[in-house]
Amino acid sequence: MSGAHPGPPAGPRPAPEDRWFTRRQVAAFAAVLAMAAALGTAAYQTGGRLAGTGGGAVVTAAAGSPPDGRALYAASCAGCHGPDAAGALGPALRASAGWSGTDFTRAVLEGRTPDGRQLGAVMPRFAAVGLDGSAPTQAQLDALHAYLKTLP
Repeated sequence: MSGAHPGPPAGPRPAPEDRWFTRRQVAAFAAVLAMAAALGTAAYQTGGRLAGTGGGAVVTAAAGSPPDGRALYAASCAGCHGPDAAGALGPALRASAGWSGTDFTRAVLEGRTPDGRQLGAVMPRFAAVGLDGSAPTQAQLDALHAYLKTLP
């Protein structure tokens, strides 16, 4: 025996870029995360500006006055569905304007569409979280639905 080293194993050896994420892939992923955070923040702030009360503000009606569907939408929906319900992080809501009041109420409170489809997990179930810090009233749901019907 000569004591020679047998050499590398047979077959192709993976290149370093095949074993790990490349710097370019990591940078692209970081850029996508930053863009998603910026879009989410902008959508949230848009909802606050539409309400005229700042993001996350509680929208309450004066005693005896009907709920304001526009303010309810701005405070609870615009952050995901966009200022005109055309869609943003969440889908467009134009179809929901044509739903019956019962179907709309079920979608908002329980997260279920008229055809029985379960809405995404990020869609709040407003029966549990409320529209203004308390359980939604039918008057609020009707005002919200009526407001959606006014959008182009």
